[in-house]
Amino acid sequence: MKIKRVLFTLMASVTVCHTQAINISGVVKNSEGSGLEGVKVRLGIAAIMTTTVSDGSFTLRDGTGLKHQPHHTAYGNNCPFQLDDNVLYFNGAEQAEVKMSVYDCNGKLLVSYGKVVPRGNYSMTLPHFGSGVHLYRVTVNNEQYTFKSLAGLASNRAQASSWKAMGPAKQTKATSQIDDALLFIKEGYQLHRIAVTEPDASGLQITMTPLVTGTMTDADGNEYRTVKIGNQEWMAENLRTTKYSDGSSIGSNYHFYNNITDAAAKKKWGALYNQSAAKSGKLAANGWHLPTNADWDTLQNYLITHGYNYDGTTSENKIAKAMAATTDWEETKEPGGIGCDLSLNNASGFSALPAGWRYWQGNVFKEQGSHTYWWSATQHDMTYTCVCNLWSINFNLDSSWWTLVECSVRLVRDN
Repeated sequence: MKIKRVLFTLMASVTVCHTQAINISGVVKNSEGSGLEGVKVRLGIAAIMTTTVSDGSFTLRDGTGLKHQPHHTAYGNNCPFQLDDNVLYFNGAEQAEVKMSVYDCNGKLLVSYGKVVPRGNYSMTLPHFGSGVHLYRVTVNNEQYTFKSLAGLASNRAQASSWKAMGPAKQTKATSQIDDALLFIKEGYQLHRIAVTEPDASGLQITMTPLVTGTMTDADGNEYRTVKIGNQEWMAENLRTTKYSDGSSIGSNYHFYNNITDAAAKKKWGALYNQSAAKSGKLAANGWHLPTNADWDTLQNYLITHGYNYDGTTSENKIAKAMAATTDWEETKEPGGIGCDLSLNNASGFSALPAGWRYWQGNVFKEQGSHTYWWSATQHDMTYTCVCNLWSINFNLDSSWWTLVECSVRLVRDN
């Protein structure tokens, strides 16, 4: 049986022009017809962004096209990586910022992402896009390296030379179609998303509507903001009650992070409750309940299918930025991570803060600023209770099973 491989050839001083420039413009208004300033306008997959000005107008242009650039051979003395099939192997003396962009042979940008590579040995698997020729551009600390791939050829490096006969004219041929989504993000407003198939469009008229919000009151008399997401209504703050819904004391089954006593800090971060409190069935006010795994799944699926992924796609789980608040998360350079450009967070209005958690033994509080965890009413088994969590460097809502911990609580309104 013939083994199929992806062959890569590094090119020195390649001339490629990405002639498919993005040029999209329009105006964003509120429901009263006034221009909305400060709306983040982002082309999701292409990762191009701008912000509306005082009258709500915007122009989005692609300034990332490939131009005449000096490139390097992968086997030179100064190259920071080695290439083997579809894997880049790094061996660096210091941390490096690596960016990857992949184009098809017509010059269409297929994907672009970046990562901070730690000191020492590291490998990065290159994405596959089926058969055909693709152009890869790797930037390592502002030094660019370009190479091509030929998928579906038998393992014979001599065959790579046949690609060169196509010439640079074939590489520079542009396409007039793209497959992306334009996202309009502003706190206090519902995400607006439109599919984009043309790289050049003007006169777009966008109307953004405010989030549907409300309030909820706990047994202590604390009032909380709520937000409507799809057919669900969720608390937009973490619970901080010290009493169960029947008026009895929760006792020692909860703590505030680092045992803070400041009222403003308690309101901001909420309390951390143990599994006993979560399983009591008495944390929620009348008409509300501790969410089950099914409730969390409903929220997750709504956000995914309605384009709340950070890149505007409608599959996979990339909704963390849409759920996370725009403040207090640790910074990260991980594309799509919560801490990467906080201004793009909270498109859903869920307003998740990195409240951390508490481990019972030793009164140890952990990870405020980088993580948050919420209880689910669904048990994994007789011992463990499910939790959902967000982490500053990740782009998805995740789940796990814990027991000897204290976590935050969000409630959801009964149907």
